[in-house]
Amino acid sequence: MKDKKMDLDNAAYEVFSEYGYKNTNISEIAKKAGMAVGSFYKYYQSKEEIFLETYIKENERVRKQLIDKVHWNGEPVDVIDELFTYTLESVLKNKILAEWNNPTISEVLHKYYYSEAGTSNYTFHQFLLNIFQERLNQEKYGPELTSKLLKVYDLIYYIDCHITEKDFENYSETLRILVKYFIKGVFS
Repeated sequence: MKDKKMDLDNAAYEVFSEYGYKNTNISEIAKKAGMAVGSFYKYYQSKEEIFLETYIKENERVRKQLIDKVHWNGEPVDVIDELFTYTLESVLKNKILAEWNNPTISEVLHKYYYSEAGTSNYTFHQFLLNIFQERLNQEKYGPELTSKLLKVYDLIYYIDCHITEKDFENYSETLRILVKYFIKGVFS
């Protein structure tokens, strides 16, 4: 028996990948999945809901590739450069992930990724927290200072979940500089 939800999810991925969020509608997704629009609503309440699920899956896929690609044991500033370069290249070329800065849907994405479920289920976020904490332990920072530095990481994550290019000109590059010099100060 065919899994209609999987067909719908695959269709959504294809359509969002080709047209982006704004230029996609539910009827296109349903048609691509070979079902009626009414059947869409058996699985999802809205375009926002299916997009969020599509975004989460695509973000996990791309971030898994990033985890495998970056040389995490390198010099911390080089790791940050590698991380941001890969992220910017992969996100800008990906119509699904590029929606992070789209005012039409970014609030839904940011709200999810900053929620308790979003932060705990986001493999990449948890991976970065662990890497950062391991590096702090290697540098023999005490628990109190480690806790304070992890709070700065939380602040950077908060900023990324609440600000877009629309809100702050050159946001991506500014965030890169902030993170780079924060890491440089911590590990020099």
